[in-house]
Amino acid sequence: MQLVSFDRSDCCGARVGHRRPGSGFGGHMRRRSGVLAWIAVAMLFGAVTASAVGAERAPIPPLSPEELSKAIGSGSWLIVEFGGEYCIPCMKMQPVLQDLQVALGKKARIHNFWIQQHPEVARQHRIMAMPTQVIFNPKGEEVYRHMGYFAPDAFHAELTKLGLL
Repeated sequence: MQLVSFDRSDCCGARVGHRRPGSGFGGHMRRRSGVLAWIAVAMLFGAVTASAVGAERAPIPPLSPEELSKAIGSGSWLIVEFGGEYCIPCMKMQPVLQDLQVALGKKARIHNFWIQQHPEVARQHRIMAMPTQVIFNPKGEEVYRHMGYFAPDAFHAELTKLGLL
């Protein structure tokens, strides 16, 4: 009696050791160059933005405790992600924050704050989980807080409610 059957196939569904026509390096490069050509045409006509195809984004700068206290209430909107350098959900948030930084422009500043290095500041701001995104208005008042990974659509919706987007 056979309890388990194994299919010896690779990720593309082809049998191991079997090559399909066009599956070699040449076929892969032909398909890839065609895709890149279409992306270039779409960018020319404005259908695709540079961030959508993985263009380089500026990193989100971290703040020291002194810089954080100066930035809060400095007369501009401030979005701070309280997280950790090696926290996986925090790393997942970085591209979202970088895209928001481009979309917001000069309307708001976005910064990271590493709470593992400064736990006393995390306690001061009542940070209970990593990441926590906090939005401060120009007067320095906290107007919104979200704990955990913040989906881009929900983040955009919240910033739209606040009048930033």
